[in-house]
Amino acid sequence: MAKIANRTKSKEAFERSKLTHAGGFASAARFFPEPVFIKSGKGSRVIDLDGNEYIDYMLAYGPLILGHCPKVVTDAVIDQLAKGTMFGMGSELEFMVAEEIVKMVPCIDLVRFTNSGTEAVHFVLRLARAYTGREKVIKFEGHFHGWADNILISVHPSPPMGLSNAPWVKREVAGQPKNVTENVIILPWNDLEVVEKTLKNYGHEIAAVIMEPIMFNNGGIVPREGYLTGIRELTQKHGVVLIFDEIVTGFRLALGGAQEYFGVIPDLCVFGKGFAAGYPISSFGGRKEIMELVATNQVPHMGTFNANPLCMAAALATLHELSKDDGRVMRYISEIGAKLRTRLNNLFEKYSFPMKAAGSDPIFVLNSPVLNLRSYRDLVKLDFDFMHRFHTEMLDEGILFMLRGNVMLSAAHNEQDLEQTLDAAEKVIRRWENKK
Repeated sequence: MAKIANRTKSKEAFERSKLTHAGGFASAARFFPEPVFIKSGKGSRVIDLDGNEYIDYMLAYGPLILGHCPKVVTDAVIDQLAKGTMFGMGSELEFMVAEEIVKMVPCIDLVRFTNSGTEAVHFVLRLARAYTGREKVIKFEGHFHGWADNILISVHPSPPMGLSNAPWVKREVAGQPKNVTENVIILPWNDLEVVEKTLKNYGHEIAAVIMEPIMFNNGGIVPREGYLTGIRELTQKHGVVLIFDEIVTGFRLALGGAQEYFGVIPDLCVFGKGFAAGYPISSFGGRKEIMELVATNQVPHMGTFNANPLCMAAALATLHELSKDDGRVMRYISEIGAKLRTRLNNLFEKYSFPMKAAGSDPIFVLNSPVLNLRSYRDLVKLDFDFMHRFHTEMLDEGILFMLRGNVMLSAAHNEQDLEQTLDAAEKVIRRWENKK
């Protein structure tokens, strides 16, 4: 794969876009040091407006678990397109997808569909409050649960942040009302003792504990041994609803998500991205006694585009593909991810390059320097300028990672992709070594 010479057309497109499109992109997450506009994607690769080809490990921030344009999903959507795109009424696709999800996800007795992770999180917090009659929610410092005002709190706090065992509650962006912090308690991740003390003192006020089972939005930090089990036991003891945000981990760590992977079953979960292979959909579900509040309309859940037939057709085809042959595709994604993660770490060790691939096999994060990350406070020790430079130089070699370092594998990635990725990484590392 040749080193990318220029992105002239992408730069021109960006300048044109900024004239009418606020900021030039549709999401703040799409800003790279240099703009890249994609023309097409197929399998594990994308091509930009200048004809440059990239091996794609960003996968549209997660949804493309089968790669770009998987035929089985495209065919299902085309078939549904001829039948109708929106009805405003029920369709059989809704219960067909629901049946698959209930079979796969351990905590789910009943499920509902929506369109984004932010919507799903917003609703499960409301549902937990309605079920318990309490208002406060425990959220962990550094965990991301979408863009709603009431939970976009202490995701990327900067100093001063308060004590490590008693973090300050900090709003993230301009425009958030001050009162959004009133019912949110921020705790450090991976400290079971702090959670125990908080629930002992305030459990009667707390409706829910919400968490990413693995902290993939910040560093790929895994839970300590026994931590998730401990949280489960404490929340049950105090009658607090445990919510897993599986937008990233759902249908990626395992068919049943992180709850299957770790063997810890929450009361409610939200998931999205991977289970429709690139079509906009998310969902929430959980224990029947809680979800009955939705079923009986005591806590109404509405949305014009909920269970859009095109997205449901994509979801059904994707779930069938992921589950067939006893989860063969899922095993393949884990196996090829393990190979890449192991060989990248071997390469880093060979050159004493201060970087490590941390997390899990289907998805991991490239961090620098090599640290034993346990909580958000450890992230401030990372060299983000170094990491961004590495990811930018890999982009110039035709390797597309998320700027924050997340690397996701799909069913479309193959051995050739891995070899070219490792060759590109070695080129970047050796280039840096020669400049010392």
